Amino acid sequence: MQKILVVDDEVNIREVLGDILKMKGYDVVTVPTAEQALELIFKQQFDLIVLDINLTKDSGISILKKIREYQSKVPVVIFSGFLTDEKEREARLAGANEVLSKDLGLNQIAERIVKIVNAKERIFREPSPQKEKQILIVDDEEGVRLILHKFLETKGYKILEAESGEKAIELAQAQQFSVVLLDINMSGIDGLETLKKLLEINPHLGVVMATADKDDEKVKKAIELGAYGYVLKPFDFLYLELIVASKLLIAESN
Repeated sequence: MQKILVVDDEVNIREVLGDILKMKGYDVVTVPTAEQALELIFKQQFDLIVLDINLTKDSGISILKKIREYQSKVPVVIFSGFLTDEKEREARLAGANEVLSKDLGLNQIAERIVKIVNAKERIFREPSPQKEKQILIVDDEEGVRLILHKFLETKGYKILEAESGEKAIELAQAQQFSVVLLDINMSGIDGLETLKKLLEINPHLGVVMATADKDDEKVKKAIELGAYGYVLKPFDFLYLELIVASKLLIAESN
């Protein structure tokens, strides 16, 4: 039985998430403090660690860095009730395999955790040739598509482009993609409607939303609809590479 460690100083969140994961068939250990978590991690093997970003006496990111010193190949999910773009980037650079907002709700967080546990063997596998991994870029601005195309192509991915939601849906009906990078604000069918249609075609598709201005309501709606996350324009390319790679690994495990 796969074992998961949940670290959160809020007892209700810790225990409810633990109970949900137990019902899904996992052996779950829950603790409230960083000290207890590190003691367990040094003594036991876990298949995944869920770590609150803001613990009472310590930062989840500082704990993550300590975990990575000793266990570089255990998946770690950071989650927070007060997640900012800066904190998410910091967490990913520190080695988080996924960063989730508690606003998603504990059932959705548990579903994401299950996907990451399923992807465990892929996440830390040595990089393989990317030629079979296709990314679809959907944006009504040609310049944005060109920049993203050139950058992701240098990382070894096969890139296709769509200038509209309609074109993206047409392409998705004809072939398979590993990840879609989808502009949230487009003329014609907007990003949210396109997201719905894409996930109807392939419910396991990894979709990352892109937006020039963080509209909290639209972003929240996109996540509720099934998007894996979002990136802000202008792009931080190191962060973009991290998030696309992690979403690709998790999405392709399903």
